[in-house]
Amino acid sequence: MKIVIVGDGKVGYTLTENLSKEGHDLVVIDSNPLVLQEALDNLDVMVVNGNGASLEVQRKAGVDTSDLLIAATSSDEINVLCCVLAKKLGCKHTISRVRNPEYAQQLQFLREDLGLSMTINPELAAAREIFRIIQFPSFLKRDSFAKGRVELVELKLADDSALVGRSLDQIHEVIKTRT
Repeated sequence: MKIVIVGDGKVGYTLTENLSKEGHDLVVIDSNPLVLQEALDNLDVMVVNGNGASLEVQRKAGVDTSDLLIAATSSDEINVLCCVLAKKLGCKHTISRVRNPEYAQQLQFLREDLGLSMTINPELAAAREIFRIIQFPSFLKRDSFAKGRVELVELKLADDSALVGRSLDQIHEVIKTRT
């Protein structure tokens, strides 16, 4: 997949590092040549020095033929502008890092009009995950599906637990719940 990442700070670099390991075709845009040089030296990526919200810079990075643009700068406004521009250029999908809760609520409302595929608020996502862990600390693993309406959990059961040896369709009989 061809992915353009705008912003090579901590978040951008970590994304680039992980996506590079998966073998994606990556282009990193940043206005700081020193951080771009570090990415170029350590990762299998192309780099473009400049403002990611610039039409010329996005064209130089090949955004028009990209599958995904991820805007992860420290500025919510720049991130949204990068995504709007990328969508207009023909990029298939865009993801914008938006930290301000006020913007996040507005962007949910405007997502289709702006052409955003997804917005991510890292602080809010971390807070939600911490809450989920605190809610049920005995869960070894907890995954959500169907937009949070269904959860699959992993538990370690004691050898003498009434649930040992039971199939999923029998669990409601043991814990007295409705199916």
